[in-house]
Amino acid sequence: MKYRIRHKNRYQYDLPVSLCHSAACLLPRDTLNQQVLSSRLITLPLIDQVSERIDLFGNRVSRFSIEELHTELTVLAESEVEVRPTRVDSVREMPWDGPQNIPAKTRLYLRPSVYVPTGHADVHALGAEFFTPGADLLTAVERLNQYIFHEFVYDPGFSDVETPVGLVLAEKRGVCQDFAHVMLAVLRSHAVAARYVSGYLETDPPPGQPKLMGADASHAWVSVFVPGTGWIDFDPTNGLRPSERHVTLAWGRDYADVVPLKGLMTGGSQHVLEVSVDVTPAD
Repeated sequence: MKYRIRHKNRYQYDLPVSLCHSAACLLPRDTLNQQVLSSRLITLPLIDQVSERIDLFGNRVSRFSIEELHTELTVLAESEVEVRPTRVDSVREMPWDGPQNIPAKTRLYLRPSVYVPTGHADVHALGAEFFTPGADLLTAVERLNQYIFHEFVYDPGFSDVETPVGLVLAEKRGVCQDFAHVMLAVLRSHAVAARYVSGYLETDPPPGQPKLMGADASHAWVSVFVPGTGWIDFDPTNGLRPSERHVTLAWGRDYADVVPLKGLMTGGSQHVLEVSVDVTPAD
């Protein structure tokens, strides 16, 4: 499948901004099953130069500065990507046996992070229901994925970016970002390396296929490292393994590593943010 993606962030400030330095994680990356055909970042006010670097996780980070008075900032990312189906049917059974078979560079995804702390007793207790001695790793992860899908309520009004994992677990409600953080916390508490994936879902599905939760905004899911195989994705919000209807934008330890737009500014005071996302077939 080929998709065209438009992701727009529009900030309106109640006071003029005289200077801003911004970093945007809005341009998708190439993966084993995804190729970026084109991508560009447009700002209003217009600027002469946008620089790009690759961060610690291999994500594309765009940097720009605006040095003129403005009360509104629009950042539009337009991309075209081709996504191929992901096939993991041939993965052999892998007993869950802790981190000893995990490469050194992957152990980064075992550590606590900003939004995924460790040591939460309820988180570990939940994982103990799935990660029992001798359990097959993929089977345990899939059971956890299905548990979150069936037991948690998708509720956009419940949480924000600062809502802690413990509260989401206790109330069993939130959005895709929350569910990904809960799943990451459970996995890491049982020595399973896992990373946070940000991306998109097809806005309008093909006839006969259901619309997936989170399709009207940026989406988030989880990728699990399986020794001898590599990374396998799981979407707890929709209870499935991502395939050609999921477009990967970036990944990291949690949301803090893949914030769409962040930076510093002079002036502005309070602001209102409007976000719109459209993912449409390019054919």
